[in-house]
Amino acid sequence: MLSWVGLNSPQWLTSPAWAMPAVILVYAWRNVGYAVVIFLAGLQGIARELYEAARVDGAGAWSRFWHITLPGLSPMMFFLVLTSTLTSFQAFDIIKTMTDGGPVNATNTLVYYLYEQGFIAFNAGKSGMAAVLLFGFMLVFTIMQMRHSERRVHYG
Repeated sequence: MLSWVGLNSPQWLTSPAWAMPAVILVYAWRNVGYAVVIFLAGLQGIARELYEAARVDGAGAWSRFWHITLPGLSPMMFFLVLTSTLTSFQAFDIIKTMTDGGPVNATNTLVYYLYEQGFIAFNAGKSGMAAVLLFGFMLVFTIMQMRHSERRVHYG
């Protein structure tokens, strides 16, 4: 499509500078439907009476959004941030399918390194250490996220 307007297309999967953004773009596109379903479920859980009371009190659309909708969706946002980040640590299938870790290891991640060491090079020691390291990263991230978001998530 870019050639229609006289622009060159980036080398999405052959350039080391564009390979990881291409993988991230595909990963985000793959998961946007899941996030939409979670947000729709969250929106249905917010009581309509809150919106009606705010409207009667004279609150505008932005005020209702900031003071009712966002606090009502905060548990869903917390869940999606946590699960999406943990899932991105484990992104293997898209990288294997699109780039096979290349070009020039530009899309080589810890999970892909674990796969290469364990199933291609048959180096169980390095593969096991990569798995322990991945677990440690995910554990530290989860603990930090739980402590940081505890004050910001409004339950019920």
